[in-house]
Parts: sequence; C-alpha cells; structure tokens
Amino acid sequence: MTNPDLSGVQHAMYRLTAPIKDYAWGSTTLLSNLTGNTPTTTPQAEMWFGTHPASPTLLDGGEPLADLVDLPFLVKLLAAAQPLSIQAHPTIPQAQAGFAAENTAGPPLDHPERTYRDANHKPEMIIALTDFTAMAGFRDPCESAETLTALAGLVSDPELSATLTAMAQQLNAGNIKEVFGRLVDPATPFSQTNGWTSAIFTALAQSKIEDPYLANALAAAKIHPDDPGALITLLMNLVHLAPGEALFIPDGTIHGYVAGLGLEVMATSDNVIRGGLTIKHVDIAELDRVVSYRPTPPPFLTPHVETAAGVTCTRFTPPVTDFALTRYDLEAGARFTLTPQSPSIAVCTDGAGQLVTHDATTDITPGAGLYLPGTRQPIELSTLDTTMTVFIACQP
Repeated sequence: MTNPDLSGVQHAMYRLTAPIKDYAWGSTTLLSNLTGNTPTTTPQAEMWFGTHPASPTLLDGGEPLADLVDLPFLVKLLAAAQPLSIQAHPTIPQAQAGFAAENTAGPPLDHPERTYRDANHKPEMIIALTDFTAMAGFRDPCESAETLTALAGLVSDPELSATLTAMAQQLNAGNIKEVFGRLVDPATPFSQTNGWTSAIFTALAQSKIEDPYLANALAAAKIHPDDPGALITLLMNLVHLAPGEALFIPDGTIHGYVAGLGLEVMATSDNVIRGGLTIKHVDIAELDRVVSYRPTPPPFLTPHVETAAGVTCTRFTPPVTDFALTRYDLEAGARFTLTPQSPSIAVCTDGAGQLVTHDATTDITPGAGLYLPGTRQPIELSTLDTTMTVFIACQP
C-alpha cells in the first residue's frame, strides 16, 4: 500500500537513509569499501532498506519510510567477515502458528529467547557483489559420510571414533535427520564444553587439511569453539559465488553465509530459527520442525540477461510472489528509462550516475538507496564519464 507523503504530494522517488546493523559477524571494511568511506573500528554487518519495524529505513526528512508504504520485501547490503548462524526460515503457516504461540506465552517481541517476531515467511535471495562463500542445503549424505569417516581416523578417543564411524554409516543410509539430531543433542558430548567437538577440531588443527569442507568447519570452530554447529557445516553444501552469481533460499532450507559482500532481498520478516554458530538464541526443537532434511544441489538462481544500447538488464525472478529483482549495468554515457509499476527500492552498488524524473534529479553513488513509489512515472537512469550498477527490487 502506498500513501502520499506528509505534504500530500506523491513524488516519483525519495532518497533513503538506511540503518546499519553492527552484528559481530560483520566486516570493518566491506561496506566502507563499497561506499568509499573510512574503514570502521567496529563491525558493520547489514544496511536495511525497507519497512520492517525492527529497523525502519528513514526518508531524507527523518520520517519512516513506513509512513509512505508497507513493503512486502526487504533489501539489505550484507557484509560478512565471519560465518553467520546456521539457520532456516518457516513457511507462512509455521510462522503464523509459532508467532501466535509465543504471543500467548508472553515474551515481548524483543526478548532474546524469542524465535518468532512476526507471522510471515522469509524466503531470501543473495547476489554476490564480491567473491562470496555460503552454505545452503544438505549435501549428498554419502559425501558427508566420507568426511566423517576421515574425522574418525584423526581422533584418538576410541568411543568418539566409533561414534563418528556409526554416524557415517547412518549418512550412507541417507539418515541426515538422525545424524543432525545427534550432533545438536545437548545430552551428548558433542554439545558439552571441552567435549567431543573440541576434541575433533583439536585433532583437525594438527592435521594437514586439503578438504575445503573440513577447512571451512575448522575456521568456524575457531570462532565458535565447542559449538557443534561447526560439525553441522560438514552436512551442508559449501558454495562459492563469483560477483553477480545468486542463490535463492526457500523456506525450510538450512543455510548460513560465511564471508563476502552481497545484496540480499527477502520477504519482510525477521523470523530466524538458529541451530548453531551463534551466541544468540538457538531453538533446536523448532529448527527440527521447520527444516527440510532432503539433500539438494546448491540452490543457484539463473537470471535472464538482456543487453542493448550500453545497458545490461539482469532479471532475477525467484519462485515467490514477495519480490523480484533487476540489476541495471550502465556503460559510461548511457541512458535508460524505466517505469516502475509497483513500489520499489533502488540501491546503487558501483559507479555513479543520476536518476531523473519529471520533477527531480538525484545523484547516486554506491550505498545510496531510493524509494520509487511505482506511480508509473518514467524514471531515467543516466551516467556521464563512469559506469553505474543499480539494483531495483519490487513485488512482481
């Protein structure tokens, strides 16, 4: 829903001020490199462009964007220097049920042990702006079995070695759920301080590592010691994205981003059900109810690309009704006119240029965000002596 601004006038575009989240896994350089600012001394993890009440984006005048529109999607610039939590997101019925149950139980929305903060699902898409590493979906369990068998040969504890061997046999039989449950069960030594998880990564650190899955798990264990989430990474697809490549993460898909800068678009929700690699609330029982244990290939999203007159349009259309995304790459001196059909968010990620409407001209540089109301007024993207990349998200 779109409303006129506080003056009663509906403009064709509005500049935005995006809040920056300082989560511990964030980078001190990735966002500053993008925007051309000085690197920070504290982590900068995300810039939010949207109307989610947890972190509202503001108009240039200081009013919340939510005063103008209620967007069904949220756009983020995500800068990871350390692994994010292992997590999955619920379907809409799961979110509605979980949100209602927690509301009845009484904890406030900002309570640290709250799992559901709204009643929406949270499918999401990430497009790499730099080299980007992620984990997404369960890998072939037979491949995970080979990794656990290798670990069984490294450790000195006979009981631990036998347990890892038995878990490898379960994986060879396709039993991902059972192995996952064993790793995260708080009653087993995997979840105990200085227990089996610590022993595994102590042995691994003393070994020559050539397997990228083991190297990724060891790096996570150094940040989150004694956290069995580092072992869960061995069950997941490890994905390396080149700039411009994309993943789509459906509801129920286990995932976690590892490192790099990306542009993320998702349904407007903050429902994150965590299973490890975090100091935040971990809800293993709810994760087990939500996550799909079916192994899948990495969920790459292939865009449709069109090029004409110095402009390349790359369209990302995931199989959801909440959002779609188009990337516009303009050569120096190029011009391109578009007519937004629905409320949209534009974010510049490279170069510099202008957006021109019938009543305004706005210069944009990397990190700048704009709200386009979708009033079917034409907007011209243009560059002078430099190239420019702009992403525009909308509801299809």
